[in-house]
Amino acid sequence: MFLKHLEIKNIRSISLYENKFSKGINLIYGKNGVGKTTILEAIHTLSVSKSFRSGYRKNIQKINTEFMSIVGEISGKNINKIAYRKKDQQYKIKINETEIKKVSDFIGKFPSIVLSPEDIDIVSGGNSARLTYINKILSISNKEYLETLARFNKIIKLRNRCLVNNRPYNEIIVWDEQLSPLALKIWEQREVFFKKFNHEFKLLWNQVIPFVEATVQYTPPKKEDKNNLISSLLSRLDKDKFRGQTGAGPHRDKINFFFGDIDIKNQASQGEKKIFLVVLKIAEAKYLHQKTNQKPVLLLDDLFAKLDKFRGKKILQLIDSEYQTFITTTDNSVESYFDDFKKVNFIKLEKNNSLCSVA
Repeated sequence: MFLKHLEIKNIRSISLYENKFSKGINLIYGKNGVGKTTILEAIHTLSVSKSFRSGYRKNIQKINTEFMSIVGEISGKNINKIAYRKKDQQYKIKINETEIKKVSDFIGKFPSIVLSPEDIDIVSGGNSARLTYINKILSISNKEYLETLARFNKIIKLRNRCLVNNRPYNEIIVWDEQLSPLALKIWEQREVFFKKFNHEFKLLWNQVIPFVEATVQYTPPKKEDKNNLISSLLSRLDKDKFRGQTGAGPHRDKINFFFGDIDIKNQASQGEKKIFLVVLKIAEAKYLHQKTNQKPVLLLDDLFAKLDKFRGKKILQLIDSEYQTFITTTDNSVESYFDDFKKVNFIKLEKNNSLCSVA
């Protein structure tokens, strides 16, 4: 599956953009502020109905315009066109001219993997960012997980509300009894996921820096703790009421990243963190491809930032030619990173172009 043609209207600073893309690597270059990231946001919207930029996920329409639209021609088994249109705060999503009523039915139809500067929080931030990242992968590849997680999160909110309001235990246990089976499902599916994902990650990592070990570490709760979640919640009830939060369950799982013997969050360099993050994203693409039998599109925003030429070339070697890839950069001289740059579709973007085409 790949994007053959894209037309966007009234997205951020771009009034109109239309272009055809190659099946392999599409390198979009130009100065800052010309709309390179906006094109990736538009493609991502065709994938999950929103932008990947924190704080701008749903509000990407150009200021002082009445409508916006994103239309992509797709090469796929069952999809040849996806359209996302918005007017007067109402949006419509269509696949092959059939309107999609629920976003959950839309996610996964045209999968994409995003690497943006904001994603550095996955390796540099707290445990919450890592859990969010893993939940996203599992939700895209497993609809049952998506539904289970949504139900679990809803009950956690209701339970937390009881804690904050200091409700009696006979009201709280109603939620505990519903949480337990949902938690068991989430833990089971996470353990299966990490076994497969870690295998893919290690294979890729050994191609980049084989002399330094990198590890994605997930430590699930002990079996007895899983089966006795209700008892665990009861034993810490006073502490949970004091904090106003539920302190046991899958939402408290720990995920750690190691570069050699060090925790990458606190001690690795910016370049090491960037490499780790890129390998995570490509492992994600491999995993989703295996699980869904669909090839995700890779959206790599500002890929070469904080990477020297040697590491940049190593990263490019990991990008399988079977995946359509969009890379943005401010410097078109990165053609020297490619062993065969003639196979790269170079796209120059310039400011104030009402209609942009392949350079």
